[in-house]
Amino acid sequence: MINVLENDVLKIEVNSLGAELSSIKTKEDGLEYLWQGDPSVWGRKSPILFPIVGKLKDNEYYIENEKYELGQHGFARDMEFQVEQKNKEILEYKLKYNEESLKKYPYKFLLTITYELKGNSLNIGYEVKNLDSTEVYFSIGAHPGFNIPIMEEERLEDYYLEFDKLETVNKYELNIENSVSLKSIPFLENEKVIPMTKDIFNKGAIILLDVESNSLSLKSKKSSREVCVEYDGFPYLGIWGQPDNSPFVCIEPWYGVADFEDTDKQYKTKRGIQKLEVSKEFKANYYVTIK
Repeated sequence: MINVLENDVLKIEVNSLGAELSSIKTKEDGLEYLWQGDPSVWGRKSPILFPIVGKLKDNEYYIENEKYELGQHGFARDMEFQVEQKNKEILEYKLKYNEESLKKYPYKFLLTITYELKGNSLNIGYEVKNLDSTEVYFSIGAHPGFNIPIMEEERLEDYYLEFDKLETVNKYELNIENSVSLKSIPFLENEKVIPMTKDIFNKGAIILLDVESNSLSLKSKKSSREVCVEYDGFPYLGIWGQPDNSPFVCIEPWYGVADFEDTDKQYKTKRGIQKLEVSKEFKANYYVTIK
């Protein structure tokens, strides 16, 4: 089921399947900023990653010597969420644990996703509540894809990504099994701009740890159109698109990361894992601003 949220500036659509953001359009001209999920390229638009980010080695993990199997990015993106609140300003979706989820992920949780429009900005909120009698461990992350080009007359090479601060940072890449390589590679040296090139994603996702910036923007050399993703507090940032002239770029703030090559498959000590005490709530949010 698709729900619509709009104001004088933006119109967004959200699918109850996965509580997935499905469209971001400017009201003035109807221009679509969100990748529209061409199944021959990448069939998703902005999936929510929960309770893992990325891939587990051999698609399995262990809790107290019990083995569980879970596919890439977890199960939330493929589950039907319930609409809990819908008005002119807010869309709120909830997903609660069930018998099927407990087979893959043995924790009782309530996941709430909120979409709120304010002017030219969309606030996406995540809340995880512990409904269990023990600590709950989880990861959560965003995966929105944005069209390149935004304007039809432009090309990929006209675009670039820009941090709000100068960065000196290494990048991590995924190996053939989609585990994170232990060896990092120099990426930015007192720089803030990442040019978009045809081969930028030929080695897969770019994974960054400990960036100083709180936002990353997609900009064009030929027009004033811009998408800014603000992610203050998220410890990991992924940048991903298709190899060889990608028609989109994903800017992905994460509370979690794929298994590293040296993983022991123990979920509670997995890199990036979040721990939530009994009856407590975890909250995070990020913003997508259209300029």
